[in-house]
Amino acid sequence: MNRADKIAETALSISGSTSIQYALMRGDEVVLSGTKGVYDKAESRPLDKNVMYGIGSISKVFVTAAGMLLVDKGKLDIDRSLKYYLPDFEMADERYVKITPRHLMNHSSGIYGTHFKNSLLFEDSDTYAHDNLLANLKSCHLKYEPGTFSEYCNDGFSLLEILVERLSGMKYSEYLEMFFFAPLGIRNTKTPQDDFDRTQLARACMPMYEGTLPFETTNIIGTGGLYSTAEDLCRFAKLFSGRRILSPVSVKAMSQKEYGKGIWPEDDEEENIYAYGLGWDSVHLSPFNKYGIQALCKDGNTFQYHSSLVCLPEHDMAAAVISAGNRAIFHTCFAAVLLLEALKEFGIIDEIKAAKTFSIPVKAQIPEDMSGFSGIYAENGKMISIEIENGEFELPALLNGLVPAQKYVYSGGRLFKSPDGKVSVHFVRKSSELVFMQADMAISFAGIGTIIWKCFKYQKLAINKIDEKAASAWEKRKDRKYLVLDEKYTSQKYMSLCPPTTIELTVNTQFGYAFGGCRIVDENFAKNELYFRDVTDLKFHNENGIEYLYAKGSVFIRDDCIPTLENEEKTVIISADGFTRFFRIDKAGRGKTISVDFPKTGAFAVYNEDLQFKNLSTVTGRKTCELAEGDLVALIGSPGDKFELTLN
Repeated sequence: MNRADKIAETALSISGSTSIQYALMRGDEVVLSGTKGVYDKAESRPLDKNVMYGIGSISKVFVTAAGMLLVDKGKLDIDRSLKYYLPDFEMADERYVKITPRHLMNHSSGIYGTHFKNSLLFEDSDTYAHDNLLANLKSCHLKYEPGTFSEYCNDGFSLLEILVERLSGMKYSEYLEMFFFAPLGIRNTKTPQDDFDRTQLARACMPMYEGTLPFETTNIIGTGGLYSTAEDLCRFAKLFSGRRILSPVSVKAMSQKEYGKGIWPEDDEEENIYAYGLGWDSVHLSPFNKYGIQALCKDGNTFQYHSSLVCLPEHDMAAAVISAGNRAIFHTCFAAVLLLEALKEFGIIDEIKAAKTFSIPVKAQIPEDMSGFSGIYAENGKMISIEIENGEFELPALLNGLVPAQKYVYSGGRLFKSPDGKVSVHFVRKSSELVFMQADMAISFAGIGTIIWKCFKYQKLAINKIDEKAASAWEKRKDRKYLVLDEKYTSQKYMSLCPPTTIELTVNTQFGYAFGGCRIVDENFAKNELYFRDVTDLKFHNENGIEYLYAKGSVFIRDDCIPTLENEEKTVIISADGFTRFFRIDKAGRGKTISVDFPKTGAFAVYNEDLQFKNLSTVTGRKTCELAEGDLVALIGSPGDKFELTLN
């Protein structure tokens, strides 16, 4: 217990989290359960084991289990075309008919990624994202042949949610309660569609705002919308260690190595935080595989919450960690430590093995054929040039800065290593046209442990020659920002207009690509070429001198098409399309205070010139804000909503 408390305290101190909750169960016994932090930074209310948190993508294991229960009932064959079960499922790619429920469960459908529009809201259980997913997918293509590659895909699990509802004839929330929550004794797990006391949810904060945030609703429930507690997650894990709700065949099927059925990062030691089963992130989580123990793992992240569930089915044990703030990858380390120490205490293992160590690499003579891997590479939104010279090359930071920008040196075995030896990089050729740069990264948390993450970080691109007309059109878009127009006034995305909410358009007309891996086709269209998650095509159109971008299922406006707010008093009415109205503040508005009156179905936001949050009325309740030159004002509402603005 003391070790758990210390780890929890470390998590709070290094992350700025509001609170963290953890639990460990063996059989029906809660061996360990605890909380650290505060319910709310402005409120002294105590925390307890019944305070709920958003569990994000751990929800994917629930919807997968729901699907497998339909298999047990003879209503679903996960290897039959999804089109058979959902006749209205269509896509703009003839290969879509090959997609099966299995492909949804193991991330190999080839669907681009995520339709997040109006799904991540403040205290608003709007079902827009659920209700419009099938319609939105009709215009979408696939990034690869279904079943040939596994790359994280949120939309697949939203489709599973729809599938469960169609085949069961029940609302998804009701289905979970009847077949899983009630039989397993789960009492503190809910969905945004359930009627429950929202003050039972833990409060969170964000770096850009110290005050209390409104409660979060993630309205893509199968993908990431459940609320739960650490103890309830451990109870749910009993499903995989003998509680007869699912058949043994379905339980076993969910824990098989699905990732091995297609292209996957090379993993000789089977040491990777990701190794997909059905619904699970990993079906052989390290370091448990080194003890001959199978560990299943799933983590989850939302804007406000972060979580991890690790279970050991053969020993009927599970640990869960959830927080308001921090990162889920830390929680996986935390849960693993709890389980390892419990395994030792119960005499299941003799000792906890020493953590993996790393040595400073020694430079080796590079083979001549390795120079062929030099070229242009891309990930979602980013393009880089890799030039291997004298056995060395540089890479920018990886994993949002967890791995710093650094130089990699050839060390033999076709591997390039970082100066501390914790990261190795090599190139994987899957065909003459498909080459990836794989990164094997060791991420350490002081006093807790190390996570190994192996993944394809960049994909090599072939030069795409474009004509002068197309090049001219795209050069004008280089480094321009495109701001989202069609999010609801309750959307969490308005907390910041920085990427990924805003698309910052990188363009390289020399190589013929935009936004990393979008191959420029003509003046107004670029087609995604990447296998990675949450990719997009780019489609532009011009209306009345204003350029709009359709991408990621949303509409965006180019930043230099935004007008200046000039009048001291102004009435603005939201047009029939419902698009957010943006205004720029010039030097004449510097130092003035803006006051805005608007209806209940609207919101008012102000951002600085770097698009960072200054005010969002949905969060702060404030209808006024002091302005600076370069600020951006956003008026967010429904068609016909009237906003009265005063500058003084």
